[in-house]
Amino acid sequence: MENKAQKGTLIGSIIAAIVASACCIGPIVFALLGISSAGLLTKLEAYRPYISVITILLLGAAFYFTYRKRPAEECVEGSYCARPESDKWNKRILWFSTVLIVAFLTFPYWSIYLV
Repeated sequence: MENKAQKGTLIGSIIAAIVASACCIGPIVFALLGISSAGLLTKLEAYRPYISVITILLLGAAFYFTYRKRPAEECVEGSYCARPESDKWNKRILWFSTVLIVAFLTFPYWSIYLV
């Protein structure tokens, strides 16, 4: 990923999705590891809607930076961004991250079937 804004929004959206689902995933993971005081992460539940909105906005920005038309002068001939393979790789990473983010954001709704 050549573009810093594109890379930053993608990483930011993944981190925001993990934080948004920490209230639900965290206690389960820590309980499986035998750490019982991790139930304190449920206090993050109140902030989940706000963090989810931030996640979706960052993911939208990542899609914008990935799929927008770039001016020809932005990519110097022979650079990483001038090769079509780099664009395909960026899109694959974005879509993989999107699947991961959707799994984190929807975890509280489908986790009830895991028990």
